[in-house]
Amino acid sequence: MGMSQALREEIRAYFAEEMGGEPQSIPSLEKYSPTALEGFYRLRRATTVESTLPRKVRELIIVAVEAALKKDPSGHARLAVRAGATPQEVHDAVALTLWLAGMPAYHEGMKAVRAAEAAAAEMAAAANA
Repeated sequence: MGMSQALREEIRAYFAEEMGGEPQSIPSLEKYSPTALEGFYRLRRATTVESTLPRKVRELIIVAVEAALKKDPSGHARLAVRAGATPQEVHDAVALTLWLAGMPAYHEGMKAVRAAEAAAAEMAAAANA
C-alpha cells in the first residue's frame, strides 16, 4: 500500500528539521514497507517533538545509549552540539557508559566526542566567517 504525498512530505520535513536530512534507511522503508516507515515516523515524532526534555538533553541521552549499544553515536553528537551541547557535555554523557557498559562502549563513545569537537569547530569557524 502506498503512502500519500502529503505524508511523504511531512516525513521528509520532520527529518530535515530533526536531523538535517533523511537517514539512509528511509528510502528503502518507503519503497518496501511504507506502513513500517509511517509507524517509525510517528513513534519517533512522539518521543522527540512532543517530549518535555530539551533537544540538547535528548540528543545527549541518545549519544549515551548508542555508545552503550556500541552503535556509532557521531550523528547524534553533532545534533547535540547544534542543540547547544559542548564537547565536554558529550564526553560526560559517554563517560556514563564506562560503569554501565564497560570500556568498549566508552571507546565507541569517543567517536561521538571527536564528532562533537569537529561540529563545534565548524560552528565556530562559520560564526567567525
